[in-house]
Parts: sequence; structure tokens; C-alpha cells
Amino acid sequence: MNAHDDPQFVIDDLAAKAGGYFAMPSEEEMAFTDLFFNICNQFCIHYASASPKARFFVDEVTRVTWAHMHGEKAAPSFSSFAKSDISA
Repeated sequence: MNAHDDPQFVIDDLAAKAGGYFAMPSEEEMAFTDLFFNICNQFCIHYASASPKARFFVDEVTRVTWAHMHGEKAAPSFSSFAKSDISA
């Protein structure tokens, strides 16, 4: 059997082209994820089935809260205001 015919080789080759299989998230990435889920829970929003407006709200609250927690000034996210699917 040729190495290129081996399914494991094919998977390894695809993973190598994509930059590897998996990297453990950093502590900062996990803290951001925890904050994101806490905000979803706080406002009773199930992100996967939420409307674009609700998703935008969660994204922005998470972004601004994260910046505030780290002593940064959160810049406005003007690019998102132009989305027609988020209009009131």
C-alpha cells in the first residue's frame, strides 16, 4: 500500500496544509469565551438561534465589557451599523 493511499496519511497531509490539527486555547481566549457565554446567559440569548440584532448586541456587549475589564477604551464598531439585517 502506498503511503498516499493510507487514509491516515491523507488526513495528516490535509492537517499539515491547514496549519495543524488543534491548538489549545490560551487563558485569555478562554476568559473571553467565558465572558461571552456569561453575557449570553445574563440576557437569556441562545446565540446559535438568535436574530442578527440579538447577536450584534451580544457581540458588542462582550467586546465593550472585555475592553473595559482590560483598561482599554472600546472603539465604536461603525462597520456593523451599515448592515441592513440589523436595522431596528
